[in-house]
Amino acid sequence: MQIHRIKSATLLLLCLSFTTACSTISTYDQAAYEHATNAKVDTLALMSKATGSYSDHSKDIAALNLELDKAYEYDKGRPLNHYTIESWNTLRDPNGILGRFLTSWEKSGTLGSVIIADKKAHVSREFDDIIGLESGKIKTPQAQ
Repeated sequence: MQIHRIKSATLLLLCLSFTTACSTISTYDQAAYEHATNAKVDTLALMSKATGSYSDHSKDIAALNLELDKAYEYDKGRPLNHYTIESWNTLRDPNGILGRFLTSWEKSGTLGSVIIADKKAHVSREFDDIIGLESGKIKTPQAQ
């Protein structure tokens, strides 16, 4: 009976050691943080222009989508980054927060300032989630 308890305790300690040694989220990455913060500023600035014609800003929209795609692909290539990728998808998917805004702008031609302010608040929060996830990650000695 004593040997069974020792084996069970040893197995429990090994399992606990293993689970604490395994990381479930990637470490902090300065480049990812900068991609997200820059994209947030650029996105909100472009959204403010939605009182003007969508067609007048089509090049700006294409440039922003390219910037968002680059940031997404960078984060997508990092291991253990599932939560951040989910947030990027919520933001940039055609049915996501920003995607719906851009579709609405395109269909309407222009948007009112009240709608823009409301949608900017939603987009800003999603970016804050991405930025907060990154800034809250463990910083390795190289990333500090």
